[in-house]
Amino acid sequence: MKEENRSGTFIVIEGPDASGKQTQAYRIAEWLRDKEYSSISKEAQRRIVGRMPGRYPDPENEERVDDSIRDGVWHLSFPTYSQTPGGRVVEAYLNGEFGDRGSIDMELIVDIYAADRKQFKELIAEFVDEGGIIVCDRYREANLIHQLVGFEDEWEEKRKYIKSIDADLPDADTVFYLDISPEEALRRMDGKDKDIHELDDSYMQKSNSNGLKVARKEGWCIIDGERSLEEVETSLREKILSLVKQ
Repeated sequence: MKEENRSGTFIVIEGPDASGKQTQAYRIAEWLRDKEYSSISKEAQRRIVGRMPGRYPDPENEERVDDSIRDGVWHLSFPTYSQTPGGRVVEAYLNGEFGDRGSIDMELIVDIYAADRKQFKELIAEFVDEGGIIVCDRYREANLIHQLVGFEDEWEEKRKYIKSIDADLPDADTVFYLDISPEEALRRMDGKDKDIHELDDSYMQKSNSNGLKVARKEGWCIIDGERSLEEVETSLREKILSLVKQ
């Protein structure tokens, strides 16, 4: 539910790798712009954009993201990769420059991703408070999806720990989880360039199963992501309307 003191809306789209998060975030952001649901002023948006970290947003020099801030809607993606200092650390990790995932403590991996997001902590809060709409592809919830893998016996303890690291970040008004099977995820990844997570089929399958477990535990809105792009987008639109038209 939308926080009472907010004028805008903060939407997060999560899911396992290859579930269509980035595509749907882009489509939803474009739809919200067309409908002019945002109420942030041009002056406020311009002021906030001027304080962004690094070169953000700079999608022309970062092919892996579609981030943009215009017409009162901010399409935000994590990691931010080469656009920001924190994003470049995540990029180095995903490229294997720190070693393989099994050789790095979970706590350090959590911190690496959290640092990227914390660059935007005040900016996210201000944008939404001013009446803007944020559609975020991956947020703090992604740490729960991916970093709880391998901690079956300590799952609940580690879940609480990971949540505590990102607890100071603004809450989303709603979190959507695009659910696809491990088999469908692997099919969609076939032939694509992969990072150190995506190269490990076993890890991908485990993070996929863990993601659905987390989504149910956290009460996220679960969407069937194996349908067509249009069907998934329609489901998202129907649920988002109740947030942006209050």
